[in-house]
Amino acid sequence: MIHRKSSANFSLNWNTSFPAITVCELYNSEKIWDLSDDHFGLEHDLYIDDFISEIAFFRGICISCENCEHLHCPDNFTLLLDVFRSKCSELIMECSYLNVIFDCCDQFLPIPTEYGVCFSFNSHQARKVSQVEYKNNRMTGAGHLTFHAAADVQVHVHAPIDVPFHFAEGMIKETVLLGNYKEIILNVIEVFNHESVEELSNEQRRCRYSHEHVEERLGIYEFYSYSGCIVECTVALHLLYCNCTSHFMAVPSKNSLPVCDYRGLICLTSINERILAERKSCDCMSSCEEPEYNIIFNTPDDKQEADRDVSDIHVALVELPTQRYVRRVAKTNLDLLISVGGLVGLFFNTSALRLVETIFLVVDYRKDIFKWANRIYVGTLKYLQILLRLQLK
Repeated sequence: MIHRKSSANFSLNWNTSFPAITVCELYNSEKIWDLSDDHFGLEHDLYIDDFISEIAFFRGICISCENCEHLHCPDNFTLLLDVFRSKCSELIMECSYLNVIFDCCDQFLPIPTEYGVCFSFNSHQARKVSQVEYKNNRMTGAGHLTFHAAADVQVHVHAPIDVPFHFAEGMIKETVLLGNYKEIILNVIEVFNHESVEELSNEQRRCRYSHEHVEERLGIYEFYSYSGCIVECTVALHLLYCNCTSHFMAVPSKNSLPVCDYRGLICLTSINERILAERKSCDCMSSCEEPEYNIIFNTPDDKQEADRDVSDIHVALVELPTQRYVRRVAKTNLDLLISVGGLVGLFFNTSALRLVETIFLVVDYRKDIFKWANRIYVGTLKYLQILLRLQLK
């Protein structure tokens, strides 16, 4: 059972986690054409551009892969990603948190997602550490993050334990085109779990902690989350039907998953609709530790003149939270024992302690009790035999 607890600003006495901010580069056809000319020469075949676009920004299908049956296609997908996807230092710059400037790529760390390698700030999964690094309280005030992006990007705002994934409901996702200004103001409601909650099984509390992995875990992400579970479930479906998964998920330096070549991508394309349907049935519980983020203000996308070389992005909490959800166990096993003891005392004029004591005495003197019971049984039989003989006479 979840109870909602409210308190005023002056009594706020808990740490609030700043959300994770994940930045993913978007497809840019002009960039692909320019880099293709540099990499393959000005006279390269045009079908190469389509193929590279679908490899570098793979979205579950690869239509141009069918051309590779009779035309030569680049087969080193790792090299293509290295050339045609921007690195952190090329994509994110001029970062500051609480007006303190920091090196962007020290905090925006790479993380594999269904959108390719993105760069995530304050993420458990990217940092591989279960503690939140950026917390807000009365000492720090409400957090705010500012940075510039040097390309069209998609900004995901989510819980630190989560990862971006396709068709995510409830996860904040904003497209920021080059040269635009984007400001997102949020409020947050934390979830506090009482110690007794962890003693329950997953089925009883209907959620999982970050250290409680599913048995079919593939090891793509360090900690359990609902979003990570969905991604790994999708990869498991890829392996089931095509014996490989996309080059976004199969990273040789991080896992041993088999990566699809163009034939494997043709297979993934043919079952894409089936995958989208079956991933809805993945057995993934929600996380027990996910805060709730809601947008208070969001800069409109229309009527912006993109006349700058970078995008200016600002994400902030509107204030320190004045309420949080508390998940606690309404009735524990101890409460059940006390209730049973009360009922026993009410109806039998005794206490549960007396019953336990009686059971203990019966177990402790079971040999003597058995002897007495045996004597009574044998004596009763002899007495009945004597009565029977007297009746027959």
